[in-house]
Amino acid sequence: MRDTELPPLDEFVDLDTLQAGVASIYPTPDSIRWFVRRNRDALVERGALIVITGRMRFHPGRFKQAAVEIGQRAAS
Repeated sequence: MRDTELPPLDEFVDLDTLQAGVASIYPTPDSIRWFVRRNRDALVERGALIVITGRMRFHPGRFKQAAVEIGQRAAS
């Protein structure tokens, strides 16, 4: 997913809010932090991660789609 247009800022959430929405896959804050560290570039490229005032913000829908694409690539 490579949209040239990003969603509005108010659709982006902090890591705790994101993790609550994907807890079945990333059950702990550390598990999602690990995934973000390992895949930061891919998440940014897909518009799932931005940094505002030094803080990471995530777009939940784009994050989930990026996770699927990253997982598919890892499986091949």
